[in-house]
Amino acid sequence: MTDEEKKVETGKVDDMTQDYVAAIKELKENSVDRSQYEKLKAENKKLLDSIVNGTEIAQETANEEPSIADLRKKVFDNPNQTNLEYVTNLLALRNALIEKGQPDPFVGASSHYEPTVDDYARAEKVARIFQEMVDTADGDPNVFLNEFQRRVKDTNIPSRK
Repeated sequence: MTDEEKKVETGKVDDMTQDYVAAIKELKENSVDRSQYEKLKAENKKLLDSIVNGTEIAQETANEEPSIADLRKKVFDNPNQTNLEYVTNLLALRNALIEKGQPDPFVGASSHYEPTVDDYARAEKVARIFQEMVDTADGDPNVFLNEFQRRVKDTNIPSRK
């Protein structure tokens, strides 16, 4: 065969690279990471061993909500927290108290004053605005401070005459 015949013959070969790329992409989409597979396999082995031996396996408690006492400590006993951390902890404490059926801490109440529906609406508005500021900050205390200063009006206290 001459060189020209080889060139012509190789030019007729189908280009299979697209098929290979598509096959590799499909394998990646339908495959599981090896470390995740090993972890799941180990969990299944523990479960099977516990069933065979009649023992109980320890449940993970990572999703357990912090107690109200812990939340109060985070809010009131931590002098080195940023404004963002303080408001985040305060909102978590408020939500925990409301879920437990206790009164909303953002609503003023005493033996001389009975809160109205408007008081509860204002407390909910304050909590919503604080939550929006926390969400906008996305973990950055400086962004939170800018949002706070932008959205909260500073009232001037009149001086004594």
